Amino acid sequence: MLFSQEFKESWSTTQKIAFRFLFTYFVLFILLLFTQTLLQTPLRWFADTILGWGSNFEMKSTGSGDMTSHYVVLAFNAFLAIIVGIGWSFFDRKKVSYNKLFYWFQVILRVFLFNIMMVYGFGKIFKGQFPDPSLVRLLEPVGAMSPMGLAWTFMGHSFAYNIFIGLMEVIGGVLLLYRRTLTLGSLVTMGVMLNVALMNFTYDIPVKILSTHLIGMAFLLFLADSRRIINLFFRNKSTEKLNYYLPYKKRLKTVISVLKVLVLIVIGGTIMIQSIAQFDITDQLKMDSKFYGIWEVERFEKNNDTLPPLLTDTHRWRYLILDRKQTAFVKKMNDSLVRYQFEDQLEDNLIVLSVTKPDTVSYKLQARFITSETLVLSGKLQTDTINILLKRKPLSDFKLLNRQFHWVNEYPFNK
Repeated sequence: MLFSQEFKESWSTTQKIAFRFLFTYFVLFILLLFTQTLLQTPLRWFADTILGWGSNFEMKSTGSGDMTSHYVVLAFNAFLAIIVGIGWSFFDRKKVSYNKLFYWFQVILRVFLFNIMMVYGFGKIFKGQFPDPSLVRLLEPVGAMSPMGLAWTFMGHSFAYNIFIGLMEVIGGVLLLYRRTLTLGSLVTMGVMLNVALMNFTYDIPVKILSTHLIGMAFLLFLADSRRIINLFFRNKSTEKLNYYLPYKKRLKTVISVLKVLVLIVIGGTIMIQSIAQFDITDQLKMDSKFYGIWEVERFEKNNDTLPPLLTDTHRWRYLILDRKQTAFVKKMNDSLVRYQFEDQLEDNLIVLSVTKPDTVSYKLQARFITSETLVLSGKLQTDTINILLKRKPLSDFKLLNRQFHWVNEYPFNK
């Protein structure tokens, strides 16, 4: 096999060249992941001069991991890895093996993957990555969703599925910390990240670069023990235990073991606490006012004229959606969506809708509950006098929410 966790006195030329390139490439990838914003000048020069892409591209964080700048960094990474790999192979051509450096290369990959798996794993377990579908999303036709929006809705719907995927990521990351479980950890990590990468590619989720590289890192760790796996599962041959190569004296092994436990507790605990805090923040953003819900417009009067519910009307409201604190959405009859800043002044029976573009304009509407589920809003909106009768739409009307788990299904309920 290409690499091994055991000590090898002499490496083949292919092994040495491959290791030099892979070591340089993945170490640079990790370093550039955290330092690329500090290297804007050389990256823009590289993109303009070497790649011919120009230098006018965004480098600030937008939430996407597949921006033009990320592909520039990827090309820059590969370019440097080739240059360094060639130079390294020339000046270090008499080197017979890289056992010690390969050991520490594995440590770098294991620690990096551990951190990423903790972040993604606890992010799913505590619903930080995939929140419940919003009330606005519940009103959106499937055909109007982006592929990524559909994937987020699918993942966010099931808390149990999030916990399962998150636990698999956490377990894979923890197994990577120990050499005896490294092979199993790399297999688990490859499997769960392959699922993630396929979703990224097939649902156009912009984390394609990172997820692909995580699979590559896990595969490199797996390669170090692939001979025994192949012998066991494909060649029907017996396998023997590995004599793990250690580049330090055995008395330091206890210290290293303690450090691993500390890493697991400190890093894993910190990420878990952050995930819990994020989950709590997300939960607190949910409106706890009596205005919460999807309010369907039953009558809409504008300047004393009742507007019929025509689907081509760009003025008449269809829904008022109050889900998150300080935010309101109005869905018009033509399915256009308008976002407002929202404030309720219950003591004065008022709600305030504000628009910022760029000067804040506020509209105060008188709010009167006829029943707990029926609301009347009246007042001035822009230059028009409006009077709106709204009825809260029961969330049980949505099959996505009211269809629960069934052990017995006489027929598929695929509606």
